[in-house]
Amino acid sequence: MKILLHSAFLATGLALVAIPSVASADEVNTPRPHDTTDDLKSADEQSIYVPQAIREGKVTEENDGFEDGTDTNVLADVPMLRAAGYPDVNSYIKSKNFSTASIEYQLKSQFPKFNYRNGYGKPEGIVLHETANNNSTIQNEIDYMSGNWQNAFVHTFVDKSRIIQIHPTDNAVWGAGQYANARFVQFELVRSKTFDDFARSINNYAYYSAYLLTKYNMKVDSAESDGKGTVWSHNAVTKYLGGTTHTDPIGYFNQYGYNWNSMMSLIQEKYDQINNGVIQYDKVIWAYARVKTPNTVIYSKPTGAKGATSVGNLSSYSGKQMRLVREAKVGNTISSQISVDGKVIGYVNNASLDIFYKTANETSLSGYRMVKTANQNDGYYMLPVAEPVDKKGTLKDLYNKVLTVDRQVTVDGVVWNRMKNGSAIVGWTKASNLGLTVSTNDIIWAYARVKTANTTIYSGPVDFATAVSVGNLSSYSGKQMRLVRQARVGNTISSQISVDGKVVGWVNNNSLDIFYKTANETSLSGYRMVKTANQNDGYYMLPVAEPVDKKGTLKDLYNKVLTVDRQVTVDGVVWNRMKNGTAIAGWTKASNLGLTVSTNDIIWAYARVKTANTTIYSGPVDFATAVSVGNLSSYSGKQMRLVRQARVGNTISSQISVDGKVIGWVNNSALNIFYKSANEKVVSLKRMVKATSQGEGYYMLPVAEAADKRGTLKNVYGKDLTVDREVTVDGVVWQRMKDGSNLVGWTKASNLGVAASSNNVIWAYARVKTANTPIYSAPVGSAAAASAGNLSSYSGKQLRLIREAKVGTTTSSQFSVDGKVIGWVNNNSLNVFYKSSMEKIISVKRTVKNTNGEYYQLPVPEPVDRKGTLAAYAGKTLTVDREVTVDGAVWNRMKDGSTIVGWTLASNLKA
Repeated sequence: MKILLHSAFLATGLALVAIPSVASADEVNTPRPHDTTDDLKSADEQSIYVPQAIREGKVTEENDGFEDGTDTNVLADVPMLRAAGYPDVNSYIKSKNFSTASIEYQLKSQFPKFNYRNGYGKPEGIVLHETANNNSTIQNEIDYMSGNWQNAFVHTFVDKSRIIQIHPTDNAVWGAGQYANARFVQFELVRSKTFDDFARSINNYAYYSAYLLTKYNMKVDSAESDGKGTVWSHNAVTKYLGGTTHTDPIGYFNQYGYNWNSMMSLIQEKYDQINNGVIQYDKVIWAYARVKTPNTVIYSKPTGAKGATSVGNLSSYSGKQMRLVREAKVGNTISSQISVDGKVIGYVNNASLDIFYKTANETSLSGYRMVKTANQNDGYYMLPVAEPVDKKGTLKDLYNKVLTVDRQVTVDGVVWNRMKNGSAIVGWTKASNLGLTVSTNDIIWAYARVKTANTTIYSGPVDFATAVSVGNLSSYSGKQMRLVRQARVGNTISSQISVDGKVVGWVNNNSLDIFYKTANETSLSGYRMVKTANQNDGYYMLPVAEPVDKKGTLKDLYNKVLTVDRQVTVDGVVWNRMKNGTAIAGWTKASNLGLTVSTNDIIWAYARVKTANTTIYSGPVDFATAVSVGNLSSYSGKQMRLVRQARVGNTISSQISVDGKVIGWVNNSALNIFYKSANEKVVSLKRMVKATSQGEGYYMLPVAEAADKRGTLKNVYGKDLTVDREVTVDGVVWQRMKDGSNLVGWTKASNLGVAASSNNVIWAYARVKTANTPIYSAPVGSAAAASAGNLSSYSGKQLRLIREAKVGTTTSSQFSVDGKVIGWVNNNSLNVFYKSSMEKIISVKRTVKNTNGEYYQLPVPEPVDRKGTLAAYAGKTLTVDREVTVDGAVWNRMKDGSTIVGWTLASNLKA
């Protein structure tokens, strides 16, 4: 079944909305004899109206790629109340006073050209389509159709802002089946995403419909209800002519609460406007014209408009320059309102005018200009026509100002420029009244000497309109001239010169020998220090030893670590630019600077003397200010701590410390470095100090150097330690210890042993199971475990279990007796008669039954855990939240509100 949208309406209280009714496939596909083949040409000639791809069997109309969207089910995705909630489209268009788009042309040469059944230029009506594509644009649709024209093509596309014709309307197209193709002009409406866009597109759609009907001298007559008329929907073609199954644009209209009757009403309105003297648009324009056809009537209103009356004849203004103030369209006639000598006259058909200037002829321009001295008395105008009424003033008003020109146009063979003073538009003048100005004018950093002595010095950039002579370059022969600014005027580049700190004027660069400019500099990266012997040499703002640019002597920067970031060779001498921190210090000759430290970092290392007769320096080796402070032979046999490491040029040296005292700097090549942090590896181990190693030391670094000793292992004996780094020094493995997150230090790995893999607080009680069992000072099997007694000493006692630990596969518990911690015992030797995991959670209310009953910290009647008698809680309602059976007796844990009271026998409480 194919859904067709007939003229059925649903009253919603908000608007009338078209709803679909169902027609059979037979109804929509069978041609009506009186409407179709009986008045077409023979079968051979008729085939031209069938798309090529359909004739060749490559596609069918249902899958030709055009209007194949869900147009027939369009309301399924748009709730009826939503459609009903939109404003009335035609009323909305009127309230917004939308203008209509001009017709554009993108005629496609690949489309075949064939006549209507009645001949060339003789359509019988129009067919309104819509694209059935929610996610496309007018240009996308045109591009797609242009590439797939063998399947289908239409004359024109319409959207919210454009009407684009792609095929001559005097020829037929393949748009709606062979019967419609033989008869009608056809065009597509591009879908919109908003109601406002939809209304704008409908406004253009109706206008174009009326335009075509007018063009082909046809009346407005809907074929929707009877299959006869000049205005057809694709739906009506399907219904009455056949050869197609589509139903657009009816369903799409419904999305926005629109319908065919409203469409016809709007087409009629547009048709009347075109044919009954209604002004379609009336807009301000900027143009000038002369009389082309003298004997032409001038009207009070746009030509052809209702109520327009004659107000004169164009012959009265022959030889005059007429300003065109407004442009209007009535029907297909465009006319302009003319003004002569500042007085508005009336409207004249544009066909009678020779328009010699209009804004569309202008082109963009970008440049700087100044008024020529000789042209100060010439005028500038509102428009590029020398009409007295438009004159704004003389160019004297703008003399000596740097103007921008942004528009250019040729009028009667003369080039005009539009001038701006800053952001303000000044007006138009002839381009010949303006001279070149500075196109660039930039600060520069350069030095030059005289190359061509007999050269004029100017007050402004050379060739600049207002520049005057202020001297001759010969006056400065032999001088070093600082170049302050550089400017371009046309193709001439000149520089502003300064001598002895005084600005002199502008000189053509061709007359200068520029021996330094920033473009010659190269980037540099390094550290330098002032050499002791060069402290009295100068440093300058630029790399030229010019007294006026001198910033000071290098003594100001002596003993400072400087960075050099720029380098340049001037007159064969290399100069460096220095920075002190982030501040630019200035330029000095590279020969005044010596190497300094390129890196200087804290290190963690130890070394012994490798080459005894080696100098020790006060600073990094090869550092400019470093002096001798001793000889390495004094420390043969010593372990030297390396504190810092620095690079000067290609030399790496280290600062050494012996017995905790910093000595100086030594070339690394003279050292045997036996430990450095780079040799360490990351590990993650649990360890404890062995009982036998408590007297051993631990150190800041993995070298047993007295100055670095941090204590003995007794300080951390019995603690669970983590080892996070390991290194081998002189064949001995060392490990770095941490106590929790605190770094302890390094000790030999042999001083540490296995630690518990787990060590947790527990709540339990036990009795002796195997009497002759050792008690240890630490978890059984751990490195720190030492004998602390025998379990037989506690036979018959109730042992409180405090902690439980695991070492390897052995689990042991730390116990206390009579409140005193004894040690650790293998769990296999204990009979655990209570542990917290035996408890079950309950929630009951109880009161004290036996006020003499006792309560304890745990459910074991051990004197050391006794908390008191129940008399303190007599008469109170207590909550019991846990229960456990110990030695056959039931115990309850009591809470008073949110406070835990303790454990008592369940028999001491009552419900």
